[in-house]
Amino acid sequence: MKRVKAGKRGEVIKYISRAKAIRKLQLSLKDFRKLCILKGVYPREPPKKLKRTSKTYYHLKDVNFLATDPIIEKIRAQKVYTKKYKKAKSKGDIGKIQYLVKHKPNMSLNHLVRERYPEFIDALRDLDDPLSLMALFTIFPAHKEFNLTGDKIDLCAKLLKHFELYVIRSHALRKVFVSLKGIYYQAEIMDQKITYIVPFKYPADLPLDVDYRVMVTFLDFYLVMLKFVNFKLYSMLGLEYPPTEVDATTYQGYEIGKIQGEKEDDRYKIDEEFREKEKSSENLLFSGLKFYLNTEVPRYSLEYVILACGGEVELENNDASITHVVTDRDNVKT
Repeated sequence: MKRVKAGKRGEVIKYISRAKAIRKLQLSLKDFRKLCILKGVYPREPPKKLKRTSKTYYHLKDVNFLATDPIIEKIRAQKVYTKKYKKAKSKGDIGKIQYLVKHKPNMSLNHLVRERYPEFIDALRDLDDPLSLMALFTIFPAHKEFNLTGDKIDLCAKLLKHFELYVIRSHALRKVFVSLKGIYYQAEIMDQKITYIVPFKYPADLPLDVDYRVMVTFLDFYLVMLKFVNFKLYSMLGLEYPPTEVDATTYQGYEIGKIQGEKEDDRYKIDEEFREKEKSSENLLFSGLKFYLNTEVPRYSLEYVILACGGEVELENNDASITHVVTDRDNVKT
């Protein structure tokens, strides 16, 4: 009877160490981590025979799955571009630099969103972490070394506000909880409870023991994902996405006037279930109430809660229809 060598049969052959996976894909450790994050591939618990070692293991099927993705070629193209750009910059070749900037390779992550979330409900179930991470990045300062650009931070704030505008319009907010970490919000969309945390609006110090490049990789995927989710949610309400820009003073900080126009065509079909909810909006917590917010209160959060619960926010304090004033002062003159 022919003897089989150890590690050549059974459960052991289904796993591969991280070092072997990197050699198989011909990527650096940094690029391998980035690829795993974008594709949603994580280390697996190996069998007991391999568990005694201190290595990190992945399932062989996952590594083979990574090898077939075209994003690998995009990663390699970007590395080649970076080398050429640095070389041209060191030589002062202006013409070469302009050519390279014009033909910079772009990496599209759209196919990854469709691949990881074949059904829209799957994306809603996984929306907690994306919203929380984007809210965290909105208080970060731009930092070149950590790859935190001002444009990316502004995009986080914009997409988060678009999502919250949907929650306001659909009256989907269910719970709010204030903690030391920030403010927790829970919205219910298509019977899915989405809970995320928004930190307080204070300047953030960036601790040096955090790997921001890994966080930014997660963020890059979440930005693309939330664009798809927002587009689908707005389409369900018969609204155009992205919302058309109007004067910021039209309606408070949330600019709710931006999403009032409805599209009655095949592309934007209004969900009938939403119609029924809109008809019963008089049963909301703040229905029929009008609030005036003093300058010292956290306006962004209060507007979000009041508007999502059917109330109104007045900009001028001389309106006789105001029913409530929110203040943090001992004495109010008017």
